[in-house]
Amino acid sequence: MLSAPGYVLTFSLLWAFSFLVIAEEPIKNRLTCFAKHLDTNAIVEVETISSIATSKIATAQWPLGYPTIAIDDSAYAKLPGNVRQFIYYHECAHLQSGNVDEKTMDCVSIDFLIEKHNYTTLDIRKLIQTLSVEFGWRRRWRELLNCPALKDTR
Repeated sequence: MLSAPGYVLTFSLLWAFSFLVIAEEPIKNRLTCFAKHLDTNAIVEVETISSIATSKIATAQWPLGYPTIAIDDSAYAKLPGNVRQFIYYHECAHLQSGNVDEKTMDCVSIDFLIEKHNYTTLDIRKLIQTLSVEFGWRRRWRELLNCPALKDTR
């Protein structure tokens, strides 16, 4: 049986490990996003925080005006890397634009993947397949091929 300090150490290690999942990307491929602080209008780096498990894996929020992506670490950690990147940039797109149109935010996420991680059309097709396996909604993911960034590459 663990003592009180043992519980604290165990919890601290588990908590720290959950953030390592997010930092798993190599530094050159680090997931970063910048958006406007609602109170100061300054462009700031988006914070990523751990959230309590909900029906959503990640969500865009502005606690105290600060642009933040809250991630359910346990669900997020189980996803393939390309899906984690897509989800992160999808939420980033919400923070940058304030737009709630999911289809548009999906396309902005694709733009980020191409720009920041050099995704090719083949990489996007693999992503679509993985998203379909993970979440269903095959029709929604196939629509990614109609995003403006991909129309020029077909």
